[in-house]
Amino acid sequence: MRKSLSAQLSITLVSLILGLALAAQFKNVQRVGGSVSLQRTQELTQQVQRLRQENEALEARIEEYEKRIREFENAVQSEGESNRLIYEELERTRMLAGLVDLQGPGVVVTVDVKYVGEWGQDAIVQNVRYDDLLKLVNELNAAGAEAIAINGERVIATTEIRNAGDYIVINTNRYSAPFEIRAIGNPDTLEAALKLLGGVADDLGVYLQINIKRVDNIRIPRYRGTFQYKFAKPVQDTGTKG
Repeated sequence: MRKSLSAQLSITLVSLILGLALAAQFKNVQRVGGSVSLQRTQELTQQVQRLRQENEALEARIEEYEKRIREFENAVQSEGESNRLIYEELERTRMLAGLVDLQGPGVVVTVDVKYVGEWGQDAIVQNVRYDDLLKLVNELNAAGAEAIAINGERVIATTEIRNAGDYIVINTNRYSAPFEIRAIGNPDTLEAALKLLGGVADDLGVYLQINIKRVDNIRIPRYRGTFQYKFAKPVQDTGTKG
């Protein structure tokens, strides 16, 4: 009887110790996990705040530049015919930089995936890749396109067209098929360059759905991003070669 009571007390004592140990371990795990989560949350919050501040600063800078441009334009226009050429040069520079909306005749190229029947189901031959778009853009530029946009993104000198997972990034924005390429230029020349036998559209048409349409009046939006030059500076002509 005494042995049975002693055994029961021993089991109870061991169970109590194990329970206390498990409770202490659980608290430690909770404390460590909560600390890591809180730290990560603080980091993300700081990143969001920093990005928001940078975005506000960039928007303020854009507004300031646009204000200065308007002031300059008004000043130039008010000083008569002698400054007309300067104003036209400024407009041409803004067009080349992609900073104004443009319209004119050209072509609209749609690029989408092609489906084939396979085992009784429709299957994609191949997804649209960034280099497919680059080939079309290069061909349009070679044919004299004066302005190009892809899915509303103005293509300028700093525009990147690259893969990012299942998307294609253009001007830091992500897109997936279908893609619409708008190009202003001579419609005959642009269309002929793309539809050349054995050319880009012929090559891409093997695995993509390519549609080319001439349009009398296309509207292409201006570039809406920002420019930052931290390292590049205008060359000062000192008469020496470097």
